[in-house]
Amino acid sequence: MAISRSCQRRMVEEPLSGFLDLVKPNDVIMADRGFPIQEDLLLRNATLSIPPAAQGKRQMTRSKVGQTKTVANLRIHVERAINRLKDFKILEGTFPITLLPAADDILTVCAALVNLQPDLIK
Repeated sequence: MAISRSCQRRMVEEPLSGFLDLVKPNDVIMADRGFPIQEDLLLRNATLSIPPAAQGKRQMTRSKVGQTKTVANLRIHVERAINRLKDFKILEGTFPITLLPAADDILTVCAALVNLQPDLIK
């Protein structure tokens, strides 16, 4: 899913989103390139982990290739966790408007149940 840069910025700046309030010192936040929150994270003594950008037609340096592999391996685990959330029928398809007031609670319960499942990494 593609998200516009202005939408990405609003997602983290919206006072109601509260995302930046959850960031603690020394946290590492994974995001795609172009997610404009690096300065906000630096103010909270946290870091942004993104894959290094390609440099046109030149090959990446050995360290950038290693960094890209590390981020890619971590992203696999994030995707696995997200897929576990998608297994809950209540989160499939269109969310009924009548459940909107309970949406945060429903997602929190589903996430807690995912956390109780066996480890993603053995």
